[in-house]
Amino acid sequence: MRVHARLILCATLSAACGVSATTAAQGAAAVSATVEKPKARTAANGFCRILSDGTLTANWGRSDLPLLAFTIGPKATMAKEMHASLAPFTGAGRYTNEIIAVYLGNTALVDSYGGLGTITFNPDGHSGTFKTNDGKASGHFDCGTPPKSS
Repeated sequence: MRVHARLILCATLSAACGVSATTAAQGAAAVSATVEKPKARTAANGFCRILSDGTLTANWGRSDLPLLAFTIGPKATMAKEMHASLAPFTGAGRYTNEIIAVYLGNTALVDSYGGLGTITFNPDGHSGTFKTNDGKASGHFDCGTPPKSS
């Protein structure tokens, strides 16, 4: 991925990245995300929340450079520019062409994967899977509880 595209992707997810994962996850049971491909990594802290505009933001790991972050919804930053889906988050189901970022390195420019991909929320409403469209990154996540509006 080119440097410019990586910086745009990180900026796109800044609303998700800038929220305290500890604060957002309070009261959640099994909050975690596991990247299975390209390298196995797990984060045991994170959050999923629905913003006032109906967009879902999700983030696991460090707040400044999360292991996994994604957005679903029509008001996601850069959604139109990245040709992401503008469909709203409605709970359990499959969401294609959503913005996904996976950071395995110490900076956004090292060992990062992202772009558009598919996010599936299981019938329980809080766990699921993700996979980038290029197939370079995939794994699973658990919000702990179904996402709620903030």
